[in-house]
Amino acid sequence: MNMKVAADIGNSTTKMIVDDELFSQPSVIRRLMRKPQVTETDLNKNVVNLDENLTVHITSPAIKETSDGLYVIGQKAITTDLDKVQNMNIKLGNKHKHDLPVIMILSMIARKIVKDEFNETGELASNYEAVCELSSAIPASEFSFEKAELLEKRFEKDGHTVVVYLGEKKVTVQITFKKVKVTQEGVPAIFALLSEDASILEEFNEMYKKEDDVKEDVLEPKDLKKMKIFHVDIGDGTTEFIYTDGVNPILDACSGEKRGVGHATEEATVLLNEQVNGLMKVNRQSFMGVVSDKTHNLHDEAKNALDVAKGSQANFILDDTIEKVANKAGNNIDLLVVYGGGSIQFKKYLFNDLKEFADQIKTKLLWVPEKKAVNLNVIGLDILNRKVFFRKKR
Repeated sequence: MNMKVAADIGNSTTKMIVDDELFSQPSVIRRLMRKPQVTETDLNKNVVNLDENLTVHITSPAIKETSDGLYVIGQKAITTDLDKVQNMNIKLGNKHKHDLPVIMILSMIARKIVKDEFNETGELASNYEAVCELSSAIPASEFSFEKAELLEKRFEKDGHTVVVYLGEKKVTVQITFKKVKVTQEGVPAIFALLSEDASILEEFNEMYKKEDDVKEDVLEPKDLKKMKIFHVDIGDGTTEFIYTDGVNPILDACSGEKRGVGHATEEATVLLNEQVNGLMKVNRQSFMGVVSDKTHNLHDEAKNALDVAKGSQANFILDDTIEKVANKAGNNIDLLVVYGGGSIQFKKYLFNDLKEFADQIKTKLLWVPEKKAVNLNVIGLDILNRKVFFRKKR
């Protein structure tokens, strides 16, 4: 089978689009020393619940020899043994060198094949082969064409084998990458913005609506193709600052900083652990589970710690934005656009200050609505797959 795969390897979540299906997993893995115990033998149930119980054995030339082995992936990894969980080191970066993104992508491709084949036929063979065209992105803070090529070549090596465990059933998936394209995080988002309908700009147009409300004052997605835009893509481990003229990034003016929700969460995790005298094992993902669970006995403490940490992190992002718009773009921008998963978390801390800054330099602020903000990069990669990277030549 042939597949076009768009993979946004975020520090918090890995998102993927294959055949118009968007699915995701927390960017977390846990190594197993022995085969998982079989607790459910019904194949249908095991396929239906695969996202919550993704267990795989990986053999791949793209990862270290010592990394070949048995793993639980994403949701399954964060349910037990938190002290053994592996996630991205957001302080060190170098995403192009890590094994974790490769393991996430291979596992999620295998998951897609297993679920699709079972849903189509009602049964599973023991072996499948897939030939993939893959696009992904690495942060602007570490991007260079050499680093992008290094990650591309890791995937393009032959012989990626994923064994998916489904109770008593094992399915082996052989994955070959025909072509791989790695670009700079933030760049695909402009293609996603251009493809959106007018609803993405409703709040923006309402905010900037003039008293006479003439048609010319209403911004439409297609207008973005003619504009100089400064993007602030707030993620988990990095915030990307991308300057585009139309659909073209001005590479010398693109950069990134190690700012984001993950850094605020790590700081808040330290604060929470201090309050409980180190008696609670918490990582970034599980900490956010405490914050979202209002019934948790430490919910209020965790939420307060996160509020303090977010405020501090937001100040860093504000200062970075002002400095980079001035020094990288010479304050010559038509639009300041904010998106990414962190844009939701930081809006109440940043919106007013960035709106004031935009007014001062005679430009406008587009804060992408919550429903659209998280998936712009993976949607943009999927568009690039079909229209640019892997378009069939006539």
